[in-house]
Amino acid sequence: MPQSRSVSRRGAPREPEYVTHRIGRLIETLRPTPIYAQPSTRSAALYPQTPAQFYLMMTQQRGDWCGVLMNNGSVGWVPRRVVQLTPYDVVYTLPRGADPAHVTRLAMRYLGVRYRWGGNDPRTGMDCSSFVKLIYEQMGIRLPRRARDQAKVGMPITRFEDLRPGDRLYFAVKGKEIDHTGLYIGDGYFIHSSRQRGGVQVDHLNHPTYRRSLVAARR
Repeated sequence: MPQSRSVSRRGAPREPEYVTHRIGRLIETLRPTPIYAQPSTRSAALYPQTPAQFYLMMTQQRGDWCGVLMNNGSVGWVPRRVVQLTPYDVVYTLPRGADPAHVTRLAMRYLGVRYRWGGNDPRTGMDCSSFVKLIYEQMGIRLPRRARDQAKVGMPITRFEDLRPGDRLYFAVKGKEIDHTGLYIGDGYFIHSSRQRGGVQVDHLNHPTYRRSLVAARR
């Protein structure tokens, strides 16, 4: 991925100073569990049952309960005993003074939305490229519909260490053509709408499938 731009000549414009904001902590379910409206098993279930090994973003804790971000921006609750905390804090990086509404937080709200090939509506399901397109549209950036066309738009990032949360990742999983996309969220993790995972979920770039098939990144 290309080296980060640095300007050493006197009088040349400098990149804006960046500030990192913490959104929450990534947690993983140990077994299937509902997500409740309140920190009580007697409250209504906002989500009937998440599967085991499912990533959620914890934004707060209350006693033996973890508050997790839902796709409408509200907070749902899961018992602490049914999840494990990962060491990863979900963050976003912005130029100082920029609007804090950012791609990472937008994307994490869609965790659990089901996968549907050709779908472009979070209520009925989305595929990988429509998910990325939707998130960027919410920031006022229009992208093509297909992943291979999206990969032609934006600044190329050619070094892994230069990736920032919100960068778009493109994969050639089945052959030489780009056929999958997701959004980098930091520390090697990315979020995508995955057929294999059944919907919008978080995975790590160290997974053999994604490590060998990552072919492009754009900002």
